[in-house]
Amino acid sequence: MSPRQWLGLFALSLPIVALAVDDNGVVVLLPQIGHDLGVSAAAAGAIVTCQSLAFAAPLLLIGKIADRFGARPLLLGGVVAFGIASFICAAADSFTVMIVGRSLQGVASACCFTTSLAAIDALFEGDRQPIAVGIWGALGGIGGASGPLVASLLAEAWSWRAFFGVNVILLSVAFVLLAVLVPPLPSDATCRVPVVRLGFLMLGIGFAVGGMQQAASSGWSSLGTITSIAIGAVFLALTLRRRDTGEPLVPSSVSRVPSFRLGTAEATLSNWGSGVVMVLVPISLQLVRHTSVLDTGLLFLAFSIPFAVGGGVSGPLIRVRGGPRSLALGLLQLTVGVVGLAIVGPDGAIGLVILTLAIAGFGNGIVYSASTSYALVAIAPTDAGQASAVLSMLRVLGLALAVALSTSLMTTVDGAFPGSAWGVRVALVVAAAISAAGIPLTRRAPSTVESPR
Repeated sequence: MSPRQWLGLFALSLPIVALAVDDNGVVVLLPQIGHDLGVSAAAAGAIVTCQSLAFAAPLLLIGKIADRFGARPLLLGGVVAFGIASFICAAADSFTVMIVGRSLQGVASACCFTTSLAAIDALFEGDRQPIAVGIWGALGGIGGASGPLVASLLAEAWSWRAFFGVNVILLSVAFVLLAVLVPPLPSDATCRVPVVRLGFLMLGIGFAVGGMQQAASSGWSSLGTITSIAIGAVFLALTLRRRDTGEPLVPSSVSRVPSFRLGTAEATLSNWGSGVVMVLVPISLQLVRHTSVLDTGLLFLAFSIPFAVGGGVSGPLIRVRGGPRSLALGLLQLTVGVVGLAIVGPDGAIGLVILTLAIAGFGNGIVYSASTSYALVAIAPTDAGQASAVLSMLRVLGLALAVALSTSLMTTVDGAFPGSAWGVRVALVVAAAISAAGIPLTRRAPSTVESPR
């Protein structure tokens, strides 16, 4: 790759770094944010929930728009909106304003995530694409690794507001570089955007997943949980029944590509294991092991740094072993690490906790980048936006469902969230089993896939 391509890849990765820092760092700040904005720590959890739903729900619509008009305008617009939303969060003087800012962050980061993947798919061809995706994933992994540490250091030195200010700086630099380095990307004027059906889909995802997350605190039999899930189911049913466009939400040129189906399935299944580790384990370390916020951030580097390394080596690994074998290897390592962590428990010997976190993180890094590159390698540039959107949406929904259902399981085991270390152990075992289900799927998949370019 030329120096300009390297710099362009770096620019495309910066919004993902900001997203990863934000996602992984804000979890350790929830008690402080809740205290300053006058809500309980449990209510402050909505800061994470609303951003995840706002990220996942519009992804398919964003992908359709990117394919229709080209990914570059949405990419630049998403970076600007992400920066504005981060400023709103930093300046929030009420919980309502914070929720608005976080929701806008979710939509804006969805634009950045989907369009940066589409740009990489369009700008890097052949053997260079897995390398580019691996670097993109590794830089995001570095952002995720530094998130809890950056958040805790800034909160101790200044306040949690300074943490959101970091995004504004990163995104300002990203906008300038992207505006200069990223050329106009492929578009398809014949691509239709079924706004009504996609609107039903967004509402269905929001209500259904929101209800499942509410079940973790209110229970599955509560009126709020049942109502939210029922409304979501109605909107999802309307999505499936409506045929006003005469076209499927996902074109057959995407949905029938075997490598895309496998890569998407592996990405979704792997997020069950990694989701429980990334979200529930840090909380359990503080409440079961009684580690401080700063110590938790430092300890969790044992997962995040190997994740970044795994993402970096995934490209060369695919070239040597092929996509399916790389996916199987990564899933196996993720499963071993998560099961090992379940055996050790968050209150176990610190050396074993670090070792199992590292094994799981390295395997997850391989799967994350390998599933992305394998899913997109056979997708035509004009379909890259929609393909990236479907992949990203299912990946995030896998994470959201894993966290919601695992938290509910922990509540059942322990009697009250987060309970004892046994609840974490059971949730980890179940999540590992679901992630391991992706290993047999790789057996009959072709090792090499021909790019359409």
